[in-house]
Amino acid sequence: MKNIIITSSDEKYGKFLINHWLKSLKENVDLSNVDVLVLDYGLTKKQRLAILKQKVPIKKCKRDGHVVTIRYRDIYNFLSSHKYDQVLLIDSGDLIFQADISKMFSENKEFLRGFCEKITFLNLNTMYPKGFFSSDTKKKMAALLKDKQVINGGVIIGPQEKIRKLSKEVYSIVKNKKIFGPDQAAINYVLYREGFKKLRPDYNMVLTFSGVKFKVKKGKFYFENGKLIPVVHNAGGSGFFRPISKFGYGPKFNKRKKAIYHVMGGLAKTKTKILKN
Repeated sequence: MKNIIITSSDEKYGKFLINHWLKSLKENVDLSNVDVLVLDYGLTKKQRLAILKQKVPIKKCKRDGHVVTIRYRDIYNFLSSHKYDQVLLIDSGDLIFQADISKMFSENKEFLRGFCEKITFLNLNTMYPKGFFSSDTKKKMAALLKDKQVINGGVIIGPQEKIRKLSKEVYSIVKNKKIFGPDQAAINYVLYREGFKKLRPDYNMVLTFSGVKFKVKKGKFYFENGKLIPVVHNAGGSGFFRPISKFGYGPKFNKRKKAIYHVMGGLAKTKTKILKN
């Protein structure tokens, strides 16, 4: 049975998806047994044509909230009418591929998997004011997630049925679907409650909070031992907090923001509790 990679985008991030995310995926990842799907939340006609030209299907979705949350509704609906073995949910606005990740689909495949950052959750009452979650759910989330390592929601993989159920619950848990951020806490809550396996940094190298040193040479990212990093994630919410400027795929891209990297890296090293972006 085939696997699938599902991502989402709008006009703002469509250019990056086409020129960097999709290009790097096609050039580095063995897709012989993997489908790719783009959930469309406002791509331009030109962007859609460029994606379809790459023989990647697009699913037009209703944009009635923030993409990071409403995508889970549409992922659930899609997976309810399609059959796959493993499902990889992955960001496409701040992430590139540098090597094949095919083994990812066969490792610990009976479990949900995600990468744990070197930071821990602050009390959810501080992170998410009233209205993000029901009071009862937030109490359960706060108790379970207190002092837990943050699982980065940008790369989540697992068996279809578990991803389908995860998507349904994440969408249901988040009451305020208009704002960036609460999906992260919801994902962590479900994963810690249901159980999961940790992904290696190879599969989601979060440049800020991974706690792993890296170097950049001619636009490419390497671990300290010289090994090429398969998946590079320039996470950071707003552009200011992203540690790499001119992030992309190719020798002309990727310049360190030294001040931001050292500040954010210092927080990760000391496991300082995460604050809302």
